[in-house]
Amino acid sequence: MSPPPGPLDDVSFASVLVAARAGDQWAAEVLFVDLQPRLLRFLRSVEPRAADDLAGEVWLGIAQGLSTFEGDLTGFRAWVFTIARRRLADHRRTAGRRATDPVDPHEHFRLQPDPATIDGARADTATAVIGRLSAQEAVDLISSSLPPDQAEVLLLRVVGDLDVAHVAEVLDRTPNWVRVTQHRALRKLAEKFSGNVDDSVMTDPPQAI
Repeated sequence: MSPPPGPLDDVSFASVLVAARAGDQWAAEVLFVDLQPRLLRFLRSVEPRAADDLAGEVWLGIAQGLSTFEGDLTGFRAWVFTIARRRLADHRRTAGRRATDPVDPHEHFRLQPDPATIDGARADTATAVIGRLSAQEAVDLISSSLPPDQAEVLLLRVVGDLDVAHVAEVLDRTPNWVRVTQHRALRKLAEKFSGNVDDSVMTDPPQAI
């Protein structure tokens, strides 16, 4: 086997997975190139000082569980982000919250689905704003502007390039909860940036970064 000629997709992923399980170095490198930037952006948005170490722990988890994974490329990415969230939880339990750390009042807030509150026009504005930013700018915007639940959903959708079903799987939530949380997050961003985008990009969906 040899490396795929282009970006990793579902077709090439199957052969890369087989090669990685067999210990081929090129296959491990292909997976690393596809996942590491997404993984670091996600981890740095939550635990910037520990992100590099946590990424190393995630890759150790990937290596340990690779032989048992079953699924396509999107499923693999969702599995990796599930490992990342577990490592984050382990890190927080070990480190503990220092008394001087500010407590986010939204940290334990859980939204309930309320489709009637979704505002599509404002959501389009927010996706347009996100689409015009660099990868790091988008991560910074999402992390600094939204409650943790909303930020995590958008980061998994935009940075992780996961669909709603896989985000729900990673977060152990329902797809409906993910959809409503995403729309509320986009609306919140739109309220902050309303009027800063032109009509030509109002309907563009957010792109993976």
